[in-house]
Amino acid sequence: MQQAAVCDPLSLSAAFVAGMAGSVHCLAMCGGLAGALGLRARRAATPLQAAIHAASYQIGRLTSYTLAGALVGASSGLIVGVLDLDRVALVARLLAGLVLISIAVGILLERRPLSGLEQLGGRLWRHVAPLARSIPATGSTASLLLGMLWGWLPCGFVYSMLIFAALKGGALQGAALMLFFGLGTAPALLGANLVGAQAKRAAMARGVHRAAGWFLLVFGALTMLGPMNHIHHGSNTSRPAAVLEMGM
Repeated sequence: MQQAAVCDPLSLSAAFVAGMAGSVHCLAMCGGLAGALGLRARRAATPLQAAIHAASYQIGRLTSYTLAGALVGASSGLIVGVLDLDRVALVARLLAGLVLISIAVGILLERRPLSGLEQLGGRLWRHVAPLARSIPATGSTASLLLGMLWGWLPCGFVYSMLIFAALKGGALQGAALMLFFGLGTAPALLGANLVGAQAKRAAMARGVHRAAGWFLLVFGALTMLGPMNHIHHGSNTSRPAAVLEMGM
């Protein structure tokens, strides 16, 4: 079975747009965390050091997302590789499209997927926060480690994208998708780190949020179109063969 290309433009674009749309979600759930880390950054001696701290948080978070995507992609790729079934790949692509559509519907209807996990993430952060405050604000390495820890906190939106990454069937595919998703969320969260509430209000612009939801809906439909056409053409080509066998 052939695996999907590592840089599938449609899937990477969908992941990036999902990240942009998820900025509102991330700020609603992680805004306090982003603000707390941003306060640490803004207490740095110079604006340059503050920017380095804020960038380090985001690099750490993106590293965790990319690693998680590689892990789920490798796991699903191993299963599909053992089965070696083209039909499994078709079903996975159909499910990937459905995941995108479900995320889009959640965004457009302002529903939060897997909200129970988010509550768990909030409770976990309350236990981690004292440790985070004990780490000195100086040093980009500490900021990088805090960012990586941030990336592993339970989040319903991130887990929805991990399902999408797993359905792509490979470690590189999963890693690339989660990296692009993280890049989509980065501008809003980086802004929250640097300037706080002003960036949060800008990221939560309703029109941009809804437009991203509609784009995801289209991406999901396009993702499903390929395997549906393959199934349709496969069923059409099998009919003449069946008729020929009956006539022999």
